[in-house]
Amino acid sequence: MDEFNERMLKIEEVDLRVKSYLYDIGYHRWSRVHATVNRTFTMTSNIAESLNAVTKDARELPIFDLFEYMRTLLERWTKEKLSKAKGTFTYLGHKYNKELEDNNEGFNRSYTYCLDGVKRYIVCLENKKCSCGQFQLDELPCAHALAALRHRNETYENYCSPYYTRKSLLLTYEMPVNPLPDEGKWDVPQHILDEVVKPPAGDKRQPGRPHKERYKTFDEIKSKKYKVSCGNCGGEGHNKRTCKNAPKKK
Repeated sequence: MDEFNERMLKIEEVDLRVKSYLYDIGYHRWSRVHATVNRTFTMTSNIAESLNAVTKDARELPIFDLFEYMRTLLERWTKEKLSKAKGTFTYLGHKYNKELEDNNEGFNRSYTYCLDGVKRYIVCLENKKCSCGQFQLDELPCAHALAALRHRNETYENYCSPYYTRKSLLLTYEMPVNPLPDEGKWDVPQHILDEVVKPPAGDKRQPGRPHKERYKTFDEIKSKKYKVSCGNCGGEGHNKRTCKNAPKKK
């Protein structure tokens, strides 16, 4: 909530009308901290974003070859994720275990139980809530909840979403993506073989190079985790213009 209020103040400084517009929409419709339903911090479009990134060149292939490329890609990803899940020996998956460790570091730096003049937070372990809002949003003990658990000599396992556990991770990737048989063994109905697929009758192609990458949000561009990548060699930390791995012209 503190972060939300801070950002709204910045919006108000830019244009008060924008803040009024967002208020009229209803904070619960677009803000996680005001949401009336559970919304995890995992983007459900991650798989679409990942496929969009790795199939940039494959999209130029015929439709069948594109689908086969994506199938083998998902087959490999599923195998790798399942292997990683089997190699996880913590109660939570790696991502959420790291999140919990970060919260634990926050507990070590927090002043939850200090005297007046420092913020205090109310934790309700029975309802899995904290006045900071993070506990109920992430369904993972926040720094203040971890402080309360340590005070009661309790572990965190009963206060995490079951979807974050190693068990759920294994169930996610238990169904394999099987390879297709040889094309000569396909049993294709005759009416499918007789079907003639024509290209779509759409508008003329717009001038200029078509845009293949999605537009990144402001937060992604400004994030410290965002790194510049090279369009020539794929490396990070430099761009195509400053790339030293480019082949020399003869």
